[in-house]
Amino acid sequence: MCQLTLLLILTSGHCVRAADTPNIIIVMVDDMGYSDLGYFGSAIETPVLDNLASHGVTFSNFYNTARCWSTRASLMTGFYPQQVNKAMSFGPKAPFGYQGNIPRETKFLSELLQTHGYSTYHVGKWHLNNRTIDIENSWPLGRGFDKSYCVVSQNNFFAPWRMRDENQTIIRSENSRRWPKDYYMTTAIGERSRIYLQDHLRNTPEKPFFLYVAHTAPHFPLQAPHNVTSKYLGKYMHGWDEERKRRQAILQEKGIVVTGLPERDQEAVEWVTLSRGDQIEWDSRMAVHSAMIDVVDQEVGRLIALLSDWGVYEDTVIFFLSDNGASAEVLVRGDGDDPTVAPGSIASYECLEVGWSNACNTPFREHKMWTHEGGISTPLIVHWPNGNIGSGKITRQNGHVIDLVPTIMDIVNLSLPVAVEYPGKSLLGTIRSGKTHRRTLFWEHLGNRAVRRGQWKAVSEYQHAWQLFDMRTDRGENIELSEDHPALLKQLISKWVDWAEASSVVHWETMRGFHPNYPFEYKRK
Repeated sequence: MCQLTLLLILTSGHCVRAADTPNIIIVMVDDMGYSDLGYFGSAIETPVLDNLASHGVTFSNFYNTARCWSTRASLMTGFYPQQVNKAMSFGPKAPFGYQGNIPRETKFLSELLQTHGYSTYHVGKWHLNNRTIDIENSWPLGRGFDKSYCVVSQNNFFAPWRMRDENQTIIRSENSRRWPKDYYMTTAIGERSRIYLQDHLRNTPEKPFFLYVAHTAPHFPLQAPHNVTSKYLGKYMHGWDEERKRRQAILQEKGIVVTGLPERDQEAVEWVTLSRGDQIEWDSRMAVHSAMIDVVDQEVGRLIALLSDWGVYEDTVIFFLSDNGASAEVLVRGDGDDPTVAPGSIASYECLEVGWSNACNTPFREHKMWTHEGGISTPLIVHWPNGNIGSGKITRQNGHVIDLVPTIMDIVNLSLPVAVEYPGKSLLGTIRSGKTHRRTLFWEHLGNRAVRRGQWKAVSEYQHAWQLFDMRTDRGENIELSEDHPALLKQLISKWVDWAEASSVVHWETMRGFHPNYPFEYKRK
């Protein structure tokens, strides 16, 4: 355990602290595809995030758990979601692993850092508790955060149904007047993040801070300020087929991903078969999606400007990631969609759907909820000016969201609790020196399964046979190799079975009785 040796320079108002106590910021977005940033091939304007990538370290083989809550559980605990009872939220009668309440004895990253002198702040999506049980002890303030501005229900970006501001729940009124006319959730999350940090830097500059910024964008509904959306209207009239080709070319040129491009998702129609009116409507959806990511980038830029103004930017580690790949879901919640209003406005409720989700997940197959690459792989960007980590490095080291807890604890020179065995590994050696190591990673969600060891990945869609792919040359999962390497596939499946038995994984078919209305046979359309 280190001592938090801190030095306050009174003359400047800025803080210089020991090298092993940097500030930590995690920025997580929701349902953003692998290639949605400009740095990864899109036409979306993300100069701030692109700059972090070009001056930091990017993990091109980084993984999540395929779903919102399960990834957040792994992010905060350092465990696979089944191990901490957060694979699903089916209630206390369901088997452990799928009930939805993380055990109180499982420490969150925020609790670990708070115990060792960090001020801790949460802003945005939480999604880490079953709201019916132990409410106060399972919300952010009961889980190691000093302050929190929490999204409870994200049905509307301009007038959310419920927010939790510290310990107060704010419920949307019927006429939405509770929220200012200029309210937009992404902007509000950014503003509150800056308020928390400015108060911290003004009042307790000698303490390091941990800030967890959990953006809800670009999760459905597709909603964004019209002045940002208008920049992108008409830019996607070439369609999702051409968009995939354009992104693939940039990824290949940069050497980020070397793979063939899978065929268009079978549920997506050929763009040229759509009427002109339909093409315009689909173009507008992708324009709103782009605008949502654009606003996130702007807010990250404002946060960085604040850090720079206070002289703490260089001593702050910034992690940027997404909780899963882009979503092909078609859902209606809340007030539903008014087709007569402008796309992306307060009365609209549209989803990205399969064609554009397929494009956003370029160069991969499938979507959020699948354990193919399109569902579970999104980049991790790490930026730390004072960390001696190099600039613009892209590593192919396999990483997983379970690795962030041990990585951050390693960065701040603190030990993990010795009473438990964490499945994740610190990525600090890779971040600093490019050190790589072989490891095995596992997935299960909605009966979809996968295991990756080194270059090899075995994957099985629910009620389908296992398949084998070589991730070194074929991350698009185009060339199935089980007949060429049957012994290898058998070995990987055996490793998955052992992990599943040890990690409270339950056969998906047995879960029907605990949630009879759940869409177990999920369809894209």
